[in-house]
Amino acid sequence: MAITARTRLVNPRLGTYFGIFFASIAAMVLMALMLEQLGLSDGVIRLLMFVGPIACYIGIGVMASTRETGDYFVSGRRVPAFFNGLTLSISALGGAGFLALTGTYFSIGFDAVCRGLGIVAGLLFMGVLLAPFLRKFGAYTLPSYLGRRFGSPMLRVMAAAVMAVPLLLLLAAEARFAAYASAWLTGMPESLMALIVLACTAAMVTGGGARSLTWSSAAKAIVAIFALAVCATIIAVMMSNLPLPQMTHGNVLRVLSRTEDQRGVPTFIAPLLGLEFPGDGREPLAKRFLQSFGSVGSLAFVLMSLMAGAGIAASPSLLARINPAPGIYDARKSVGWAVLITGILLLTLPAMAVFLRALLLEQVVGQPVDRLPAWFQSLQEAGIARIAGSAPTVSFSSVTFERDAALFALPLAAGFPQALVYLALAGALAAAMAGLAAAMTAAATIFSEDIVYGLRPETPPDAARINTARIGLGVATIVTVWLATVGSADPFRLFLWSLCFSASAIFPVLVLSIWWKRLNAWGAAAGMLAGAFTAAFGILLGETGAWALPGVLAGAVGLPAGVLAAMAVTRITPAPRADVLERVFEMRVPGGETLYDREVRRQRLKARPVQGP
Repeated sequence: MAITARTRLVNPRLGTYFGIFFASIAAMVLMALMLEQLGLSDGVIRLLMFVGPIACYIGIGVMASTRETGDYFVSGRRVPAFFNGLTLSISALGGAGFLALTGTYFSIGFDAVCRGLGIVAGLLFMGVLLAPFLRKFGAYTLPSYLGRRFGSPMLRVMAAAVMAVPLLLLLAAEARFAAYASAWLTGMPESLMALIVLACTAAMVTGGGARSLTWSSAAKAIVAIFALAVCATIIAVMMSNLPLPQMTHGNVLRVLSRTEDQRGVPTFIAPLLGLEFPGDGREPLAKRFLQSFGSVGSLAFVLMSLMAGAGIAASPSLLARINPAPGIYDARKSVGWAVLITGILLLTLPAMAVFLRALLLEQVVGQPVDRLPAWFQSLQEAGIARIAGSAPTVSFSSVTFERDAALFALPLAAGFPQALVYLALAGALAAAMAGLAAAMTAAATIFSEDIVYGLRPETPPDAARINTARIGLGVATIVTVWLATVGSADPFRLFLWSLCFSASAIFPVLVLSIWWKRLNAWGAAAGMLAGAFTAAFGILLGETGAWALPGVLAGAVGLPAGVLAAMAVTRITPAPRADVLERVFEMRVPGGETLYDREVRRQRLKARPVQGP
């Protein structure tokens, strides 16, 4: 009987390595707490909480450097499902989830649930409709998949151009969130911190590409979850005597509802398509926490959930996390782990908002202006909160609050040591950097694989592909620095626009390419262009007030436009060739060799010179 060596795909010491990393981070936090109690200056504590984790991320990324093509672009296809799901979850949430979503919960309460539902629904759409089939195909990028699926290099290049739009919007949004968190953490100007954070992010992923991204993002996810868990658990014990904020904030919410009623907090009814998310500056608190459809109309609530779900499912930076899985089964498990982790985090973030609002209503609203608690005075001095008007007592409607500061304002309000406040900021920064690194790596890979080499029939040499991707990372870094320092748009709005473009231009074509074999290259091109232009036009009309649909819901018209255009053009153009249909049939078989790897191997075998006798 033949004996074959068994290849070990997964490093059995991964748990040990990340256990050591987690212990190091916990030890750093404990050391910062002790040094603070010993009277060390605040600047040194800030520097320790900023430099320590980032140095670890960079070290992990540099140690994961590689010269192998498979490792650089898809982490060698040997990332365990749990770690793949962990990085997918933290990249899907990013700074928009940790900072903006928490503040949105704090400001408008229940109505912010549509964003959380959209994230979870998007991961479910991805796991059911897209992930297993894209993993079976195995292309390194979505444009490469579309080009090979339809046998059209021109479609591949056009898809790369279309997908550049949501990627650029996502890069700008996550860079702004990362700069915001790092500026509060270090006390330095936001524009300078944007440059520093982007340079650090590029240093993390340049050497190893997707391999460096995977393991550094796993470390960032551990820091983000640890920071959130520490703050939420301590506050839950203080307010409910139980260390489970996901389950105990309901009791606090009942007390909060009675307090809101006593304080005369107003209620509102939004129109069907009304959507009033808080902006990135200080804005007044909108309404009662549990009142439904006061800031977001009922129809807008449904549309936002669906459009955010479609945008998350078709995000080029998130779908790239499918390929590092060892197989189709592991790809499904990866998405399953991502849904579980994301669900736990999305139960924790509103708990933080509930606790902060309860403290605000109990200790600030209804109190004399000259007898406010010290923590609220500190927030006022920092510019996070303000009281408008000259009334002798504080009313609910007179309090204005900065949306993105809610996550780290809660430890301040609870009287935590400064080291734990900086830990909350370090966790938010880790989440933002994870989303930023995923978008930068996806953009660089698309630049190398689909723009530079997209029209070439043969596969370029491995060294050229990796070097071009590294150049693409440099280009993406420079462009992101410009977007983060020049633009003044709300980063949360940029994030939602990115989801609009993904839902309109990418999601319909991806789903149809898998589930409708008749779709051809002409139909795919028409679907992408129609969805992208409709979304752009809808955003423009919505932001200028030319029609009733808000700009962030432009995907509600862009997605149907993409589907209709793809199906209509496909019907009036020739049917796909037999080889194209064969790829579709093979892609639907949940087993066997990865199609992309097989095609590349055959191309190189044909290009190999024939040896003489």
